[in-house]
Amino acid sequence: MSRSGFLTLTLSLWLCRVSRDSLRVSALKEGNNSRGWSETILNAGDHEPPPPVNLSLISHNFKTILTWAYVNEAPEETNFTVEFMDYLTAQWQLFPSCSNIALHHCDVTKAFSLNLTPTNSYYTKIKAITQFQDSQFAFTKRFNFKQNATIGAPMVEVKVHGQQISLRCIYPVVPNLTMQDGQKIDHDFKCNICVWQKGHNELPKKNCRYRKSKLKLNIKQPRVTLCVSARVITEEWKIKADWSTPKCFQVQSLNLQETLVILLAVIAFFLGLVAASIIWKLLKKELVLPTSLMLIVKAIKPYVDMKTEDDAVSVVIKYEEVIPVECDHFFEEVAKPMTNPEITEPLTVDLKYAGKDWAYDRPQTLLDVN
Repeated sequence: MSRSGFLTLTLSLWLCRVSRDSLRVSALKEGNNSRGWSETILNAGDHEPPPPVNLSLISHNFKTILTWAYVNEAPEETNFTVEFMDYLTAQWQLFPSCSNIALHHCDVTKAFSLNLTPTNSYYTKIKAITQFQDSQFAFTKRFNFKQNATIGAPMVEVKVHGQQISLRCIYPVVPNLTMQDGQKIDHDFKCNICVWQKGHNELPKKNCRYRKSKLKLNIKQPRVTLCVSARVITEEWKIKADWSTPKCFQVQSLNLQETLVILLAVIAFFLGLVAASIIWKLLKKELVLPTSLMLIVKAIKPYVDMKTEDDAVSVVIKYEEVIPVECDHFFEEVAKPMTNPEITEPLTVDLKYAGKDWAYDRPQTLLDVN
């Protein structure tokens, strides 16, 4: 073999070796990458998310809320799903309103209305959901309305009318839920109303005997300040109830002596009005006289204008005084003869004014007027 042929063979073998080493390195790199990806997937599958913690059921005025907390070190997006069960059916059911939600609370009022009775119990469970796997369920304790629910305080409407006091209890608003027997959950609600005098005993709960929705009281003690508070009671549910904030008011009732004085004053006032009205009518009314009195008045005041009624009763309407005309000389023409010869009729005497002593009652002639 020549020297040039030997060099060509050596170069070919070296190139083949380099190519083989390069392929081996590439294969090793690809193998390592695929193994790392599979290990990542396996590790993610082995890392189960923790379940929710601090589960709590709070029911107030028959509205029940489930709350929970969640702590997860992995930066994964987590949602939650809630299921419920009642003691009578003993079957877990998915609650659609709280399925795959991101919130940390859920209103389970409708879920707890299934087979709703005062003695029935309810349970809930919740799990966390991530992209790769779900957590284990976390369970709540047994829930019962008699033991775990509360009813808020009602409002008390107060109306004072003197000694009369009207109290009306306004119940808190509850959901429109129906019990298993078809009755509303608030069908037997009543109010335990407590009334006491301010400054004596603050909210004497043991002495509150009134159990009505409306109450009327008659307070005989004058000028007293009373306080009132109330709570909701129910014989069927027997739920713990809150007392309302005490509301105080003043009663301005009067004692017997003050009442009599006011009554006498009112009677005297009305009697005075009646007397004044009668006097006013008498003053405005026309004066009616009998015939005998009318003649006497006519004799004294001849020129009084009177009105004669059909029943021989005259009414004095008005009178006028006649003022005599002042003259220097007066004379009578009763028996004076006529000087006119043309008048042939005999002279007669007018007896109308005979026997009259009043000069102004007879015809008079003015002799000399200056």
